[in-house]
Amino acid sequence: MNATPKEVRLTMIGIFLGLFLAALDQTIVSTAMPRIVGELRGAEYYAWVTTSYLLTSTVFSVIFGRLTELFSRKAVLLWAVALFLLGSALSGQAQNMAELILFRGLQGVGGGALFALALTTIAVFFPPRERGRLAGAFGAIFGLSSAVGPWLGGLLTDHLSWRWVFYINMPVGAVALWFILRYMPRLSPERREPFDFLGAFLLVLWTVPLMLAFSFGGSTYPWGSPEILGLFLLAFLALGLWIWAERRMPHPLFDLSVFALPTFRLSSVAAFFYGPAFLGAVAFLPLYLQVVKGVSASQSGVTVLPLTLGVVLGSVGGGQVLARTGRYKPLLLGSTLFLLGLFLALHFLLQVGTPLWAAVLLFFLLGLGLGPAQSALNVVAQTDLPPNRIGSGTSMVQFVRQIGSTMGVALLGTVLSSHLSQSFAQAFPQGASVGRPAQVGEGMALDLKGEFARLEALYLRALEGDEEARKALLADPFLPEEAKKALPEGGIPGQFRVLEALAGRALAGDEGAKAALLRSPILPPALKALLQTGNAALFLQALEDLRTEALAQAKARVQAELRTQVAKVEGAVKEGITEALKAIFLYAAFFILLALLPILLLPDRLLQGAMAPRSA
Repeated sequence: MNATPKEVRLTMIGIFLGLFLAALDQTIVSTAMPRIVGELRGAEYYAWVTTSYLLTSTVFSVIFGRLTELFSRKAVLLWAVALFLLGSALSGQAQNMAELILFRGLQGVGGGALFALALTTIAVFFPPRERGRLAGAFGAIFGLSSAVGPWLGGLLTDHLSWRWVFYINMPVGAVALWFILRYMPRLSPERREPFDFLGAFLLVLWTVPLMLAFSFGGSTYPWGSPEILGLFLLAFLALGLWIWAERRMPHPLFDLSVFALPTFRLSSVAAFFYGPAFLGAVAFLPLYLQVVKGVSASQSGVTVLPLTLGVVLGSVGGGQVLARTGRYKPLLLGSTLFLLGLFLALHFLLQVGTPLWAAVLLFFLLGLGLGPAQSALNVVAQTDLPPNRIGSGTSMVQFVRQIGSTMGVALLGTVLSSHLSQSFAQAFPQGASVGRPAQVGEGMALDLKGEFARLEALYLRALEGDEEARKALLADPFLPEEAKKALPEGGIPGQFRVLEALAGRALAGDEGAKAALLRSPILPPALKALLQTGNAALFLQALEDLRTEALAQAKARVQAELRTQVAKVEGAVKEGITEALKAIFLYAAFFILLALLPILLLPDRLLQGAMAPRSA
């Protein structure tokens, strides 16, 4: 029998809850990662905790999208939620980083499946014109999760344990399971077809190395390194094999012929370029707020809320407009042109001295422009898909968007590094290197004051005669060469030990030692005159007082110089990050321009017609 309105409504509640958990897990872990690394060790595997989830969620969204076309959608959705909750429970129980990475990958399998199934279920339950309303709500969920995730992760980590970042999924997931199990109809396919295992294997074989190459290129390994080039080569060869296999399979994992449909092809291309524009706007804003505007990490989360609010309002509002008018092309054109103008405005207007309120206002407008496309492109892509390819087609749009996001963020991260390097080169014309940016969460923050505090502590110890501290400073790329040359061997005590040895010999009648002391630039004229009197006790006491005074003066001079250097480098970093962000916004505008081209080619049609749920 067909699904009743009550069953549809309550099923969507369960799907909403599951999708919220999957979206939340993309951000909630970031604030817990420092505590996780501190307890489980293995800081060198830091990035893999996020990468494993990203990889599996991207790949398995397509695989589960196809499974919804072969088996009962209810059964597939229940498996997706169960896998996600199992991965969450095991992640909370992880005893080392290897286990956590493995279980996060399992969690990503369920998360990717939830992404695909959520949008597919909309297409099954609702006619095209009504899908925009629900898709807009899904976009709002993503915006809300991006704002709530880091805050909730920090709250749970500070007051309970980092393990509760994963355990929190269990009660909410159980409620989602109950709604789906109790109210969702089976939604079985009209006919069964064999699953394309070869296509799934080849999809993994080209997607994983491609995403790894863009995730680690330019950071873990240079772009031209054998590791990155090897990953690209493997991805290229496997992609060719995948296309060859899919074109020849009678029931492929993904039917490539759907790219012949203009609405699907053009929507997919637009989604590919929208992905990096969206992440380019979001991923680097906390860096600008924290380093350039001096906002704390917790405050920056609040400051980015207007962007999130803009995305939520844009998604929901765009979905309502789409449902009321049924016209998708004017909505997409208007929001894309608005977004293009905003990215260009940010490129030309954003400065180090831009008032915080002005920056926040621009971020809100940016979110408002980003929101509508998040919901509308999926709806447009589904418009002409045959019913037996709704699942794989919908998940492929999400897959293409994720691939575009990964590639775009890698490019924009390189832009950031390049501008920072140029700024440091200007701040250190003598050739000192950039220093060590610290990786924090899933973004980057430059702990310059902490870096200079470390240098100051080492330098003061070296002045006091700590030879290990002196060796560490000489090997430190952050310390300018002039400062290294000014660092005496043995510190100030080492210099005065030489003077004390000469003084002992001079007072014993050694004229050569006496002449050396009289030539020393360290001894003031009054002390040299005292040496001429031959009063050993007074001279040695005055020499001891001079050593104490020289050490205090050297420390004060170093502290003053480092404070000057801190201000100089902070200015260079602020300029570098601002210029980098302006360049990133310009690249984002270019991505939006590329997305605009396929949108212009979209047919201007009125969404209509219904797709009733299949019988249970």
